[in-house]
Amino acid sequence: MKIGFLIQHFPPHLGGAECQARDLAEALVRAGYRVAVATTRGDRAQPAQEMRGGVSIRRCISPGPRWLKLPWNLIAGFLLGWRLARECEILHGHCLSPFVLGGLLAAHCRGRPVLLKICSVGPAGDVARLRHPWLFGVPWRIASSADGFLVPTRAVGDELQTAGIPPAIIHHVPSLFPQTVSPPDGIRDDDGHGVREVLFVGRLHPQKGLHTLMAAWSVLGKASGWRWVIVGDGPMRQEIQDWVVREGLQSSVMLVGYQPDPSPWFQRADVFVFPSRSESFGNVLVEALAHGCHVLTTEVGIVQDWPDHAPVVRLPMEEPAVWERALRDWAEMSSVERERHRGLASSFASEQHHPDAVLFRLQDLYAGTLPVGAGRHKGGFR
Repeated sequence: MKIGFLIQHFPPHLGGAECQARDLAEALVRAGYRVAVATTRGDRAQPAQEMRGGVSIRRCISPGPRWLKLPWNLIAGFLLGWRLARECEILHGHCLSPFVLGGLLAAHCRGRPVLLKICSVGPAGDVARLRHPWLFGVPWRIASSADGFLVPTRAVGDELQTAGIPPAIIHHVPSLFPQTVSPPDGIRDDDGHGVREVLFVGRLHPQKGLHTLMAAWSVLGKASGWRWVIVGDGPMRQEIQDWVVREGLQSSVMLVGYQPDPSPWFQRADVFVFPSRSESFGNVLVEALAHGCHVLTTEVGIVQDWPDHAPVVRLPMEEPAVWERALRDWAEMSSVERERHRGLASSFASEQHHPDAVLFRLQDLYAGTLPVGAGRHKGGFR
């Protein structure tokens, strides 16, 4: 079977959705499928066609002027989607962008079934953007004509149902993680110099709850033996840099910028903090657990689907004093207790998010959607 992926951006453009699409495509290839990806390229230095990890990638140029992007990407998605639909038995779209909607239209014209993965949730998410009043509902009518929707968490599925998508075509498929990561051997209390390392990985944006951590760290970071490592980039970078200088926290806060592979930072961290306000999934939470980190987070994304016994500490979003207290509580744990928690964390990540389970689920959905028109809404666009 040959699967066609439609996605606006694809690595080397790196983001959570893009990395998930890459990992899934390569996992499908290893499982014996053929996978072709249609995407855009913002940099002419990127090849228009290439093979990477066994995946065939075809890119079209994306225009610079903002006003051109929507119609251009819609047309480009249609043209590449038309070609994909000729070569592939089923199309799998990632995120509801104009490019993916163009591919969906092409698949309908070709009579190919389409599954769409929803990659973001909330007021700025996929569904909310397409249902914006000024668009007269046209993009949403196109998107809602898909044969099925793949959602990484229950919260995303609930949002789709609220928007009128029948529950029967909403399928829960967790994000795939290509391998189980074993935390380094030995007790990881500090870095050898008595420093407790706290880690954040993600986009530097107010939506990630960084102001809560900053308020907590204004107190905690002035005590000896603490270091907060911030991995990522975004619109809050300058604000954080100014705050570090203003509060005199240069010795306890490290901004290391965007890192293509954050694994080394997870391996050396003691605690992972994630005070986000909204997530469709939260890939970094699984990565942190897989590396044996003690995780402090809010009740967002995949955390809402995890059982109560999951080895994470759930905290309110905007109460800095509670986050400060939780970090101090962790510091007071014994070495034996911390080591026990590390084992529980890595085991939980492996059990809940093993790639084989995700692939089996997706293979069943592909097989069930394969008959042309299966699951398609009667009458076309709704």
